[in-house]
Amino acid sequence: MSDESGKSNEVDITRKTYDEIAEDYMRRLKDPYLGGSEAYHKTARERFVSLLPSPQVRVLDVGCGFGHDLGYFRAKRLNIYGVDLSRSMLSLARHDFPEVPLCHMDMRWLNFKPQSFGGVWAAHCLYHIPKRDIGRVINGIKHVLMAQGAFFCSLKLGEGEGIDTGQQAVSYSGKPRFYALYTEDEAKKMLNGFDIVEWDVKPEIYYGSPWLYVWLQKID
Repeated sequence: MSDESGKSNEVDITRKTYDEIAEDYMRRLKDPYLGGSEAYHKTARERFVSLLPSPQVRVLDVGCGFGHDLGYFRAKRLNIYGVDLSRSMLSLARHDFPEVPLCHMDMRWLNFKPQSFGGVWAAHCLYHIPKRDIGRVINGIKHVLMAQGAFFCSLKLGEGEGIDTGQQAVSYSGKPRFYALYTEDEAKKMLNGFDIVEWDVKPEIYYGSPWLYVWLQKID
């Protein structure tokens, strides 16, 4: 990955790529995986749902994309909301889930009332945010999450950050997207303030890196 990405608007570059690849991305990743396994992905969602304060709370899917997890949450009869920065992705999600409230929103500026959600699901999205801005995202999640609320996130393990067109974005070689890779120590510092319920490292290389999956709860 290039270290020159700071000279460009990394988030906008990534948003533009997702706008361009949205329909094909949905076709190819209709059943996305965590850790290389759709079974693991389902387990991750089930674990997250089990941590919600109650089945009646509102749940926010940050970086919901075309809605790959919205269907599961709807099937669980959860009060699910979704946000994404790609209008093309949101258009696909609205087509499949017209009943779900979806907002065009930058996760760095979550525009919701304090403690308005009992759960925040952030799968495969935080690594598209530059490290200089990730604190703003985490603080925003804390802000909208109620006490004892559940939070799930997935991160790419490694070092560095930058615009990538091949190694990390192997599914769309040549389409620039920004990736921030984290060491476990960096991730623990980033998530300070949450109670870690489960910390799962998958050392196998998928899409260019090992993975970290974390289930958390808001302390207060």
